[in-house]
Amino acid sequence: MNEKSAAMVLSGCGHMDGTEIREAVLALLALEKHKVKVKFFAPDIEQKEVINHITKDALAGEKRNVLLEAARIARGDIEDLKKAKVFDMLVIPGGYGAAKNLSNFAVSQENVSILPELQNLILEFFKAKKPIGAICISPAVLVAALKGHAHDVEVTIGDDSDGLIEKLGGRHIKCSAHQSAADSKHKIFSCPAYMQDGDVYQIYLGIENMIESMLKC
Repeated sequence: MNEKSAAMVLSGCGHMDGTEIREAVLALLALEKHKVKVKFFAPDIEQKEVINHITKDALAGEKRNVLLEAARIARGDIEDLKKAKVFDMLVIPGGYGAAKNLSNFAVSQENVSILPELQNLILEFFKAKKPIGAICISPAVLVAALKGHAHDVEVTIGDDSDGLIEKLGGRHIKCSAHQSAADSKHKIFSCPAYMQDGDVYQIYLGIENMIESMLKC
């Protein structure tokens, strides 16, 4: 049996201004549990802002690079997102970096724009009919990226009381932290993770459930 491979896209380091670290690590754990080799990628761009994770205040004048910050999670084994290619699977953890660095969700939910290199990579995976997994707020980024290419993509961001997913043209599936949603038609998989209240183990169960569904696909 050939070894499977996955591209994981990171958006920095830290849930308030980059990738949610636990989600990335738990996704890596779930993938490696199933013998999937993971390659990390992140955009070589400046973060939109840097947050003090204790006070939750923005650090005025502080500048950090998304790729260099994401390298902390990847232990240095990471490449520029522009170099990413189609693997067997694509996984995008959440964190505010997805809404600040990979897209403009943090400032606009009406005129959503996706970072071009991520937009292109998502469409390459989608057209190749390879499974794509999105965690936390990243499913919203995924739906926005696929707008005009796939109708009524089904994803979860937990409850979605504001109807964000439907505004973007998708269909929302309500899930608890330990659950995941599967859109087998489009090969899109998602789980709410920290969009819902849950302990680390529940978050892991949801992510593992998503990864297992992707592998079955």
